[in-house]
Amino acid sequence: MLDKILNRNNGRTNGQENIILLATDGSKPALTATKKAVELAKATGATLHVVCVNEDSMSTPLERMGDDVAEAELVGIHSKGGEVAMEWAALNSVPAVIKTYAGGPVVGAILDYAKQIRPSFIVLGSSGRSGWEKITLGSVAEGVMKHSSYPVVMTKGYNDAYITDILQIALAKLIPEVPEEAPLDMVDIADLNIGRKLGLAVGTLMAFLVPYFGLGFLNSFAADIATAKVFGDANVTVVWVLLLFPIGWITAVMFHRMASKMEGSE
Repeated sequence: MLDKILNRNNGRTNGQENIILLATDGSKPALTATKKAVELAKATGATLHVVCVNEDSMSTPLERMGDDVAEAELVGIHSKGGEVAMEWAALNSVPAVIKTYAGGPVVGAILDYAKQIRPSFIVLGSSGRSGWEKITLGSVAEGVMKHSSYPVVMTKGYNDAYITDILQIALAKLIPEVPEEAPLDMVDIADLNIGRKLGLAVGTLMAFLVPYFGLGFLNSFAADIATAKVFGDANVTVVWVLLLFPIGWITAVMFHRMASKMEGSE
């Protein structure tokens, strides 16, 4: 494959800088593409430009579980592809620069950077999955091939024997897995004692409302009693009003203490 590429364009002769653009996510297919890109850059005297995109799309735990199963077979590992490519280029005396996009559409990011640097070739690895974390021939690679104005070199799959050397670098730069959140313990609704707590709440409310409405009843149907004087000029109604809020507050406190004791005994 390398001979065919060199025959097609062995360096630029129009005065423009010779650039090879590598898109990598650190998977095994991407490591294959990294080795090929470095070989191509070294053979043509090109500068290697490495582009990485941090995909920020959300996924459900079920989707991540399915991706992990497929990824184990298709991409092998998930390492820091940009750092691996830079170190591999340095080991092979190939000048290299790296460009990292914080997020956004992956195909758009690759093509945007390609437009900026105008590379001789864009190199990608393929494995049949889509998405940047599986940059490999899925929708990302197909999108680049379809819309790129520059030649695209696609490596297919990976061979462990071929990438043994660069794999050692990648294994030292694995992206740490995000620990899954522990599932919440399910609580039996019976353990909540909702009926008991609701009874306490209603009792507390009634302890305040009964004296309040009792005063209204007294004034409506027993006016003589309501106006009877009990303490000097203070009649029953005045005393009742003065005692209404303290009695309600004391009753509420009592019910609160009862509820606290019941909570402690559960």
